[in-house]
Amino acid sequence: MVESDSKEGGVIKRVCSARIYPVKAVCAIVKRVVGLGGAGASTIVKRIGRLGGQGAPRVLGVIPARYGSTRFPAKPLKLIAGKPMIYHTYMNAKAAKSLHKCVVATDDQRIYDAVVAFGGEVIMTSIACDNGTERCLEVLNALKAKGEHYDIVVNIQGDEPFIEEHHINVAAEVVMGEAVMGTLARPHKDEADVTGVNNVKVVLDVHNHALYFSRAMIPYNKKGTYDPDYPYWRKLGIYSYKSSFLPKFIEMPASKLQKAEDLEQNKVIEAGYKIKVGIVEEAVHGVDTEEQLIHLNNLIDSGKFEFMDLPSLSHLRRK
Repeated sequence: MVESDSKEGGVIKRVCSARIYPVKAVCAIVKRVVGLGGAGASTIVKRIGRLGGQGAPRVLGVIPARYGSTRFPAKPLKLIAGKPMIYHTYMNAKAAKSLHKCVVATDDQRIYDAVVAFGGEVIMTSIACDNGTERCLEVLNALKAKGEHYDIVVNIQGDEPFIEEHHINVAAEVVMGEAVMGTLARPHKDEADVTGVNNVKVVLDVHNHALYFSRAMIPYNKKGTYDPDYPYWRKLGIYSYKSSFLPKFIEMPASKLQKAEDLEQNKVIEAGYKIKVGIVEEAVHGVDTEEQLIHLNNLIDSGKFEFMDLPSLSHLRRK
């Protein structure tokens, strides 16, 4: 981060390797130290410590959004309470205090135009991107080329229009330590939560690092049956990454455990990296079908939707 052969430069490097600080702020400190002609190590540490809130990692939120979908074409532009789904996802995600910037990533001009129309920030990504994670990296690189630096990237699902800011804040927080990747989980609700193969479960160590992700019931017991008294964890869809790890994640070849479960995050654990899991009590699930969309709109129209206080629904509260 800082090019210097001096003792002071070495101290700053060590301090910055322990905690993340904005490059501009550190450079300013270096200039002042050099100007003072050799301040001691303790002085440097004190000055870096005084940065306070400026020392927080810079977090980028990316919302991948694609138009083509076999099950639900044009989903990001489907209307919820009179506004496109991508509007709701963007406005609710943008409210997260941990995010320094929130960007929609798409390869479709219709989605791009819709985001511009409501005043959101959007970047056109390549049609060659195979998935949302690759779109996140492309956005990160595009912003880096413009001189913007981000330490953490949060991959926010475009079809979760009513994501809560708390979930994004927790997802960002879990990768501020030694973990290179993060996600969220909630307590299981019933047997279907645990035994359904489309519901991903996770087992954790005492530090909430993931030991394994599976479509099967984990942990498994001798009886081979669901235990209603055991605290199973169900994984949610959001992911976060240290920006330095994101290119490695995409380049990592598929592992045996990944292929066995069809769960990409298992390759990270198998390679020896840490994934930390933030625990939340509840989650607003995504909109996967036309029927779910109709049901959601009916709830909102009848005033029975339990999250009417979210930012994206403020236009209804003004009526």
